[in-house]
Amino acid sequence: MNDLLVLKALGDDSARSPEFQYLLSLCLLHARQVFGHAQLATGEIPEGRFDAVLLLSDANVLLTQRSLKAMRDRLLAGAAEVRPYRLADTGLAGRFPVYTLRGYERLERAFLEEGPGSISEPPSPPAVTLLRWDEYQRRTGTPVYAGLYHEFIDYYGEVRADILPFVPPHAREVLEVGCGRGVTGRLLQERLGCRVTGVELNPVVAQEAARHLHRVLQGDVQTLDLEGRYDAVIALELVEHLVDSESFLARVRELLAPGGRAIFSIPNVGHWSIVEDLLAGRWDYLPIGLLCYTHYRFFTRRSLSDWLRRSGIERFDLIPQRTELPDRFRELPGGFEVDVESLSTKGFYVVVHA
Repeated sequence: MNDLLVLKALGDDSARSPEFQYLLSLCLLHARQVFGHAQLATGEIPEGRFDAVLLLSDANVLLTQRSLKAMRDRLLAGAAEVRPYRLADTGLAGRFPVYTLRGYERLERAFLEEGPGSISEPPSPPAVTLLRWDEYQRRTGTPVYAGLYHEFIDYYGEVRADILPFVPPHAREVLEVGCGRGVTGRLLQERLGCRVTGVELNPVVAQEAARHLHRVLQGDVQTLDLEGRYDAVIALELVEHLVDSESFLARVRELLAPGGRAIFSIPNVGHWSIVEDLLAGRWDYLPIGLLCYTHYRFFTRRSLSDWLRRSGIERFDLIPQRTELPDRFRELPGGFEVDVESLSTKGFYVVVHA
């Protein structure tokens, strides 16, 4: 079984997202490592015959080599249709959050070795299905279950209520850079009675945001002509994606009204999950998170402070976003200089005061 057809339902927003295009290419790489040959189709089915068909829904899923092999083995053993379990349905994700690809692989390995236990069959319709070619033509078989996959959140549609405490309660004009589908801006408008102007790079997502916000500017914030004064400028998980973050910070300062605030959320590259991966010789990108595929800049508390002060900013707060720290990091040999606070911090809220 060496010839695989991968049928992907690709949404317009994901098609315009380099992060999710990277995720799809990563899944294809793992498929080729298992099947030898994997051909991708996002529209019409190509001519010819294949040994198996991998159906991927429009969800953004991570499916790696170990689970693909487990699924293929079930086909070779006589199954006609195989579906993997979703990580979120196993309970493992709640106990062990996925910060890096290596961390996910460790969860996957444990799940495959220990088995699903009392987990019920995944709900239908599945995001991932592997079928024999003849079964794909008929679709009459009963599925069996093997393997694991991770479904990423829609980060264009994440509601960031966590930033509400940092937004000035008197704010009337707010600029949100990287507004996604506009759901966080809509929340701000509902809670504060303000007007939110959004900036969004993805044109498909920007059209959706325009239904929720006062105004939306589509394009790259590094080249857009931004005008006006704002009581708050918000950029969540955005600064690290910019080639010229210093110029962006200078523009933000010009856009802030007297008494206003700039509010950023920026990942910490000193988090224990990244440090542990580096000790193991790993640095793997994912479409979302601490090592997002489109990150150009990486920060710790020290480099964030330097970035702000080099730009002439002295009035700012850095508030850590804490996570649990595994006990093994509290038992490192004395020869290491260890910043325990940094290891347990996945990111920082940065609040700049005008």
